Amino acid sequence: MVVGFFSLLSGISGILVETSIAAYLGLSRSSDTFYVAYTIPYAIANLLSATAQFSLVPFFAALEARHSLEDQWKGFSYAVNLTFVGLSVVALLGAALAHWVILGIAPGFTAAQTELSTQLCRWLLLVIIPAGIAEIFRSFLFSQQRFVLSSGAGFFRNIVVILSVIFLFRRYGLYSIVLGYFGGYFLQLAVLGGQVLVTSQVRYTLTFRGSSSAFRNLRGSGAYQLGGALAWQIVTVVERIIASFLAPGTLTALNYGFKILTTMAELLAGSVGTASLPALSRAVARSAQAEERRTFANTLHIGFALVLPVMVFCLMLDRNIMRLVFQRGNFTAEATALMSKVFFCYCLSLVFYSFIRVFTFYLFARNEAAAFFRLSLFLYASTIAFDLLYVGVLRLGARGIPLGLLTSSFLTCVLVYQRNLAAWREVLDRELAVFAAKNCVGAALAGIAVWALRIWVRTPSSAWENFLYLCLLCTAGAVTYASALVASGAFTISQVALMWRQPRDS
Repeated sequence: MVVGFFSLLSGISGILVETSIAAYLGLSRSSDTFYVAYTIPYAIANLLSATAQFSLVPFFAALEARHSLEDQWKGFSYAVNLTFVGLSVVALLGAALAHWVILGIAPGFTAAQTELSTQLCRWLLLVIIPAGIAEIFRSFLFSQQRFVLSSGAGFFRNIVVILSVIFLFRRYGLYSIVLGYFGGYFLQLAVLGGQVLVTSQVRYTLTFRGSSSAFRNLRGSGAYQLGGALAWQIVTVVERIIASFLAPGTLTALNYGFKILTTMAELLAGSVGTASLPALSRAVARSAQAEERRTFANTLHIGFALVLPVMVFCLMLDRNIMRLVFQRGNFTAEATALMSKVFFCYCLSLVFYSFIRVFTFYLFARNEAAAFFRLSLFLYASTIAFDLLYVGVLRLGARGIPLGLLTSSFLTCVLVYQRNLAAWREVLDRELAVFAAKNCVGAALAGIAVWALRIWVRTPSSAWENFLYLCLLCTAGAVTYASALVASGAFTISQVALMWRQPRDS
């Protein structure tokens, strides 16, 4: 609940970043120019944020459980030093190769777009350095079960970006967004670093070596993560290449749609996985298999119960949600219509994508980084194949790319089951299946409640009416969903009350 609440702050502020940018740029050539420039820096920063904890939380947890305090701080210093040097090299190489990178990502751009996008990309690549070091601090705090600032640090970063766009855009144009990301990532680094200094007696050393099993596991999982990161960048580049040949603004709409999808998956499923990762890692370190399976089963229960109703609401209210989030300034009603279509198609993937997100936590807690890498390659390769099929062959336009993700994520979930990865079938017992069935019934009833209210309540005409309309329908759907779960025995009020009374370590 703590991780979810503060992740909500980060998630909402992250969407408001896109809203503030969209208010000035709309869906246009200028927006496409910026988001192509931000493709590689964003991919690296996002991968650091999404995956660093998979290696580092088990690493720090293992050092705490099996080694001395001196070894723990040696491991902390080792991670900080390697991250700083590695990302500095990547940033410098990226800046040198930025022109060719932009040409490769968006061959359909004009010469002026390519030149401006190249300059923006060179500056934006520098933000990956503070972003990477901040993730070291964040993962360390997670391993110590300090969830508040580590979950909400993105909120401070996003607020700086929003303020920079609002107050500096008219003077600096697209560079105001660059300034916002610089200030935001350095503030995030300062907030997380400050908590580490306040809560721990830091013993930093200039070390680049480590020889214990924890270090070997970290290097192994880090290598596989690097491979996965490179594979995902290939997917991102291919999708940008495809989108650059579609109508102006489509690339930006796809970028917004995928960001909202990943934000929801992180908020609803990633927050649960984040909270469970330290416990899973310690259970694996102690070889407590029963505790490990029970913890992961609980993670799936909570994640599924959160994701399913949100997916129903997004599919049924896609146009109203996009109107609320984006339609203002230069973001016209026509742009909202395109955005709604893309958003709807992306939301079809929410359950499957969220499961893959939670399952990744489990793989890294079990030190099965090789399985993660193979699974990632399958997901990424099939995503590209279906993108090309739906857009290039079937001519589905903007819908093709999110439908490609839907198909590939579904097949990836099927592969997890068929191959029994991470002994998955030992967790998938009758109790979990019954719980999932009860949730599906509850989601169906929530959908009926929303549908009935849509007929009864008149269509909103203003932004304020649209906000109240969404609040009314989503509240009614959520109450219906929760009531169905309680009535079916999926959970009880007494269980929720007991959870609040339990100590943190239980």
